[in-house]
Amino acid sequence: MKNEVLDMDVEEVIRRLISNRGEAFFVNTTVKVVSVERGIREGDRWSLGYITAGNIKHKEEVKMEFRVNLWGKFSPLVNELAEGDILNIRKGLAKNFPFGDRVFPQINCDEKYGSEVNIEYERERIVVDGTNVAWVAKKEGKPNIDNIEILRLELEKDGYVPIIIVDASLRHNVPESDKERFEKWIEEEKVIQAPAQVRADDAILKFANDRGLRVVSNDTFRDYEEVYPWVKDKGKRIPFNIIGSQAILYFK
Repeated sequence: MKNEVLDMDVEEVIRRLISNRGEAFFVNTTVKVVSVERGIREGDRWSLGYITAGNIKHKEEVKMEFRVNLWGKFSPLVNELAEGDILNIRKGLAKNFPFGDRVFPQINCDEKYGSEVNIEYERERIVVDGTNVAWVAKKEGKPNIDNIEILRLELEKDGYVPIIIVDASLRHNVPESDKERFEKWIEEEKVIQAPAQVRADDAILKFANDRGLRVVSNDTFRDYEEVYPWVKDKGKRIPFNIIGSQAILYFK
């Protein structure tokens, strides 16, 4: 494998891999997200997220799908990606994964290769304070996860990609009848659970701050105004109501 990095269109990368089964080379390229594998596989000292990607060209006859593996620090990106997003990859390792008598083209992005991955979002991301949402219009005096689903569907209908973050304790507080469903949401990364000992507010605001995203919450986050002055901006925090099965969002 050569250390030279080639600037190549996806179509060129895939055709070269198909033609040379054992070859591996570094590339700078741009891919379009076709589908995302929710959840991250983790081992003793590694983590892996992956997507199915394709050529950014919109020609049916040029339709090519392959896998992009996101190793290590890049693996959490699977929680942010959605169909149609564009990934700009620098120094990704292009190689085949052999299985039986077939080979499957892949591009591997890993910090140890010096890879860089930048995202161009097709739809705006928005962070949702899932715990705050669940405690509105309670169910049996406990947090109501139906609220989270109602709000998620409303945001998606409006063209957003919601990133829902909840407290680690929420799973223990929901009604017994909802626990299995909520556990599945966590397992499938439908909601992102803040690590134990980390307040969801800390995780939400850091995530939103690092990416310049707006936050859906009825919490004013006054305790965070010194760290994140932008929380005082009414356009950055979106209040809401849940009335029956309808979510109302108050965008500024």
